Amino acid sequence: MVNSIKKWGVLFSSLVIGASSGMISPPSQAYVIYDLGAFVHSPSLGSLSLSYLDGVQNDFPGTGVDLSFISNLDADNLGQVSWQFSNNTGSTLQDVSLFGYLDGEIDPDINSSFNEYGQYISVDGAGAGDENPDSWEIDEPGFVFGDIYDNLFNGALDNSNAVGIGSEDDVSLALGFELGDILDGETWELILNISEADIGGLFHGDADSGKGIYLTGAAHINRVISVDEPVPLVLFLIGIFGVFLVRRHSL
Repeated sequence: MVNSIKKWGVLFSSLVIGASSGMISPPSQAYVIYDLGAFVHSPSLGSLSLSYLDGVQNDFPGTGVDLSFISNLDADNLGQVSWQFSNNTGSTLQDVSLFGYLDGEIDPDINSSFNEYGQYISVDGAGAGDENPDSWEIDEPGFVFGDIYDNLFNGALDNSNAVGIGSEDDVSLALGFELGDILDGETWELILNISEADIGGLFHGDADSGKGIYLTGAAHINRVISVDEPVPLVLFLIGIFGVFLVRRHSL
């Protein structure tokens, strides 16, 4: 997988640097991100989700769904990122689900990569009627046993934690959002927040250092407001009725 290749590349580079200096270099960031991505699933777009992973994998060109990515992360990879999507397919996208994915390390050295755990804090969305996440998953990122990538591509997270306290391993996090139908010309946005403060959502912790980060997010559609043709006629009739009442009152 792209995720596994990238991760082992980072770890191998750390090992080489450490060997050349006689020691493993300490991490330069509070949180190192290996994969950060967004997935869009809709029967209108096919059986598998379209994915955007750090720009390395981008399924969106040619689909009629356009996107842009904005990062406001600081030097420690904490802060906010967002993806803005546009439906330029020429038709309605039906039953859209949106997913945010994060795979990183709290203490990114070769000895602690599999010594981390996840915790569910709070995911309280109520379907397409709000911006909050509706589903979640904490899992090993498919390097050994996790199925989180399969679930993201199939468009349904399993609301379970496979790497909780006592089952420490490599950790990845995902949040899912139900959006419903998206009309042609409408845009929508996914926002993910990564913080050392408790902001709810999901928690990724390191068993040795006691450090960790929280992941939560929001998603919303910028609705196109259309005025049906009968509406002006109704307003016209209401106006005529109002004039009639005023004239009757003046008689």
